[in-house]
Amino acid sequence: MNKKDRKAWIRIVEAFLAILIITSVLLIVMARQPARVDISQSVYEKQRQILDIVNKDDDLRAEILNGDNTQVNNMISQMVPSSWGFATKICELDLICNSNDVPVEKEIYATEVVISSTLVDYSPKKLRFFVWKRD
Repeated sequence: MNKKDRKAWIRIVEAFLAILIITSVLLIVMARQPARVDISQSVYEKQRQILDIVNKDDDLRAEILNGDNTQVNNMISQMVPSSWGFATKICELDLICNSNDVPVEKEIYATEVVISSTLVDYSPKKLRFFVWKRD
């Protein structure tokens, strides 16, 4: 084997080792990143449960139809996990319902329920329920 052939093989081995080192570093960096868990299904289930309870309570329904969500927020705050932040908004059925109390930098889960009437009042509203995970 002459000197040029030997240098060529050394270059090939060096390139192979460089690729191996770079690949190893990339794999280690990717493995250290935290795995992202999809909690959306469980959040939506909990939201639906809470909104079902609100929907079945005649006093809360009357309060929503009057446009006041103070008691609703008090009841919801007792039911949501402490790691969640939440906001509610009462809107007319034909309007887009957004809340200014929702942080824009978070992943927001929103669900709504229509409250159509009580035994004495018919003025349908929708209650929009926003949830996000606190830091």
